[in-house]
Amino acid sequence: MAKQLMSSSISAPAFYGLNTQESGVTLQEGFALQADNCVIDKYGRLGSRKGWQTLSTKKDGSANGNNGVNLTGVSNFKDVVGADTLLSFSVNKFYKGLTNLVTLTPSTGDTIAAGNWQTATLNNHHYFFQRGYLPLVYTNDGGADTFQSIVTHSGRAGTPPSAHTVLAAYGRLWAADTATNKNTVSFTDVLDGTAWSGGTSGNINISSVLTQGMDEIVALGAHNGFLVIFCKNNIIIYGDGNNFQAGMTTSSLTLVEVIEGVGCIARDSVQNTGEDILFLSNTGIRSLSRTIQEKSQPMRDISKNVRDDVIQAINSENINLIKSTYSPTNAFYLITFPTSQQTFVFDTRTPLEDGSFRATIWPSVSPKGFLSIDSTLYFAEANGIAEYKGYQDDGSKYEMAYYSRFFDLGMANVSKIVKKLSATTVGATGQTFALKIGYDYSPVYFSYTFTLDTGTVFEYGITEYGIGKYSGSVLIDEQKASTQGAGDIIQIGFTTDISGAPMSLQKISLYAKQGKVL
Repeated sequence: MAKQLMSSSISAPAFYGLNTQESGVTLQEGFALQADNCVIDKYGRLGSRKGWQTLSTKKDGSANGNNGVNLTGVSNFKDVVGADTLLSFSVNKFYKGLTNLVTLTPSTGDTIAAGNWQTATLNNHHYFFQRGYLPLVYTNDGGADTFQSIVTHSGRAGTPPSAHTVLAAYGRLWAADTATNKNTVSFTDVLDGTAWSGGTSGNINISSVLTQGMDEIVALGAHNGFLVIFCKNNIIIYGDGNNFQAGMTTSSLTLVEVIEGVGCIARDSVQNTGEDILFLSNTGIRSLSRTIQEKSQPMRDISKNVRDDVIQAINSENINLIKSTYSPTNAFYLITFPTSQQTFVFDTRTPLEDGSFRATIWPSVSPKGFLSIDSTLYFAEANGIAEYKGYQDDGSKYEMAYYSRFFDLGMANVSKIVKKLSATTVGATGQTFALKIGYDYSPVYFSYTFTLDTGTVFEYGITEYGIGKYSGSVLIDEQKASTQGAGDIIQIGFTTDISGAPMSLQKISLYAKQGKVL
C-alpha cells in the first residue's frame, strides 16, 4: 500500500528574521538562515526591500574621469519657518540642494581634506563638527547663504572645540572628542551655538565619575530630559534634577548613572528612536532601553541573532565609516559597513521575546551616509543624493534571497523523499522566481523556476493580502512543482530578481514520503 504523503508548511517565512547564531536544526520555525535584500512588512511577510534612485545631477567634472561628487554625508537644515535645506559634503567640498547640487565654499582658515562631519541645528544655524578642523556654521538669515568658521562669526564668544561629536539638545550645543581631549564635554550658552564662554556655557569632565580607569568619549545623546555620554566602555548619564522643564539647567547638572562595561564604538551608530537610543557596541547593536529610575532593567542586545556577523563586520571596518539611520516610516534601524559592503536592517516594530529585533541583510548596499527626514530616506552616494524608493538600484536589478532553517519534519532518523513543493507569493504578473530544495547540509540545491501568470490582480486594501505601499497591481498566486531528491535534513530556498516590481513570500509548503529508517 502506498504511503501517505507527509506535509509541512512554512507560513510567513522569516517572520522572526535572520538567525545565524544557533544551529540550523534547532532553530525555531520562523527564523531564516539567509534573508538578503528583504524587509519584514507590517503583515509579517518577507518582502523585497525598496531600491534607491539617484536624484542629483551635479557632476564635479574632475579630470580623472570620476563624474560623481562622491558624497560622504548629507544633513538637513530646518530653519525657523520650517523650510528644509539639504546640505551635503564630500572629503573636501560642500553642497546645497537635492536635484541640483550647488557648491558651497565655507570661509575658513582650514584646508579641508576629510568628509566625516557631524551636524546639528540650533536657533536657525546649522553646525558642522569634525576632529582637527574649526567648526563651521551655515545660515540663510536674510535670504543669503552664510557659511563660515565659528571663530569668524560676529557673535562668537570663546573658542569652540575642534570636536568630533556634536549634539543640539535642551537649547544648547554639546561637543566632545578633540585630538587632545577625550574626556570633556563642552556646552554653549542657551540658544547660541557660537557662545562657548560666558553666560551659562561650560564643560563636564567625566574623569572623576569613572571607576575603572579612563575612557574616551565617542558620541552624545539626549533622551527623556537626560544627557547621555557614550564612551567606548562606559555610558554616563547626567540630568539637572528638574525633570526637563523645557531646558537643562547646567548649574545643577547631576550625575544620574554610570553604566559600566558597555559603550559605543562608532559615533554615527547612535540613533534616537523617540522611545529609545540604539548604538553599536563592541559586541553588537545595543538598546539603551532602560528607565533611569529602574536601574535593574538591563540593556537589550538587539543584534543577538546575528551578533557574530556584526562583530565580523566591525573587525574589518574603519570605525569612522560606519553610518546608521532610523526611519520611523519604514520602522527600521539601518547600519552599514562599507568595507564588507553590507547593511544590517533591524525591524523596530515589535521586539522578539528575548528583546532582540528581527534582522535581515542588504548585501552590496553601503551608502556613505543617511538622512531620514519626514517620510523620506536619503542616501549619500558617489553620484549625489539618492532616495530609497522604487524597486531597482539606480536602474539595476538586485536579488532577493531567502533560505529556511534546516528541518527534519519531526522524524530525525527517517529519510524523506520530497515529492512536491509549492509557494504562495505576492508579486507582479510576469515576475519570475526560483524555489530551491537541498538535503543534508549540501550546498547543492535542486532548483525550480516559476513565472507568475497574468491573472486576477488586487489593489492595496481589497484583500487580506494588502501590499502596504506597493504601487500598481499585484498577483497573489500559488505555484507548485514536482521535485526530486531525498535526505534526512531539508532546507528550502527562494530567490528572485527585483527589477521594477516588489515581491513577497507568503507561504512555502512541501509534501514528502517517508523513506528508509536511518
